[in-house]
Amino acid sequence: MTGLLEQLMKGESISLGTGAFGICLLASILASLLAEAMYLLFYENKATGSQMHRAFILLGPAITFLFVSVQLSLPLSLGLLGALSIVRFRTPIKEPEEIGFLMLLIASSIGIATFNFLFVVILFAAVFVILSIRKWTFRNLWRSRRGGIVLAILADDIYAERGDTLAKELGSYFQGLRLESVSAVEGTTSLQYVFAGVSAETWSEFQKRLNQKVPCNKLSVFFSRPVSVD
Repeated sequence: MTGLLEQLMKGESISLGTGAFGICLLASILASLLAEAMYLLFYENKATGSQMHRAFILLGPAITFLFVSVQLSLPLSLGLLGALSIVRFRTPIKEPEEIGFLMLLIASSIGIATFNFLFVVILFAAVFVILSIRKWTFRNLWRSRRGGIVLAILADDIYAERGDTLAKELGSYFQGLRLESVSAVEGTTSLQYVFAGVSAETWSEFQKRLNQKVPCNKLSVFFSRPVSVD
């Protein structure tokens, strides 16, 4: 068994038996669990898409088995590729990171199926380091981007009297707030703002305070990325 593990780690060609296949399957399961853990660590708060990470534990071993089968038989590989060409996935992938993690899972499964265990370890280590740097080192950089749009509609007379108060109150909740457009139609004024982020105050408390000072006919907020407003 020790000699078999050494051959697998070095990527040497071996005759695939029950022991080697079992090691590949176990490694694939571990890689799938690791990919799922990394997804939850770095993207759990942003997971508003299809929650694909829940299927990693099934996808990893299945992909590994497919590529092991392709290596063992050329006729089988041709038939398998022909059969897979008719498969269509109907569930949309809503978050770009899900595509990246799916590719990571496929790459690791192929690496395991071809016995390149060392490359798989290096791949996961590199991805973990890159995501760690992106999450903690450049956090302020990502926050400086546009976080969303605020659309406020109120009566012309209220805007004339309390327009400054409205801008002040919105600026106390929305970070990096700036006015982009103003339009007046049929006795109402519409203002469109953009912002970079939100403060720690809960949305209900802010909305209650704003309604007391500047009653708006309508206040809509559109986020460019997932944000917790409580």
